[in-house]
Amino acid sequence: MRKYEIFKIKSEYQSFIMGRERLLFELLAVDPSTNYQEIEYLCDQLHDMEIDQIIHRKLRKSFDKIDSHCNEYRLTHLIKGDVFIKMGTHCIEVYCQGSRMLDLDLFVALSSATDRFFAVMNEQEECGWLKPVKYSERLILENTMM
Repeated sequence: MRKYEIFKIKSEYQSFIMGRERLLFELLAVDPSTNYQEIEYLCDQLHDMEIDQIIHRKLRKSFDKIDSHCNEYRLTHLIKGDVFIKMGTHCIEVYCQGSRMLDLDLFVALSSATDRFFAVMNEQEECGWLKPVKYSERLILENTMM
C-alpha cells in the first residue's frame, strides 16, 4: 500500500519553493501535527467542496464505484484497485492499493484544478509537485537576457 500526504501550497510561496522541494519535504515529512504552524503558514486550507467536486466530476469516469462519508472517500476500480482518501484541514491523506495508475488518475484530477498541489511519500522519502512546472521559451529567453 502506498501512502501520500498532499498539500496545497499557497500561491505566494510556490515560486520560492521551486528548487527547494527537498527542504519542504523535510518539513512536511515529520508528523503534520508536529509542524502545524509551519504547515498552516505555507499551505492553503483545503475546501471540502472543492475536493469533493474534483473527486466526483473528474474521477467518476475512471472508477467503477465511489463511496463518500464525512470527508472520507473510497474509490474502487475492479482491475486497478482501491484508493482511500481522508480530508484534513491542510492535508489530503491518500492510501492506494493496486496499480500505480490509481495514483496517476488521482494526481491528474487534482492537478487539473491547480498546479499548487505537493505530495509527500514519507516511507519512500519521495516528494514532488502533482503538476510539474513547465518552463516556456519566453521564460527562458527573459532569464538569458538579464
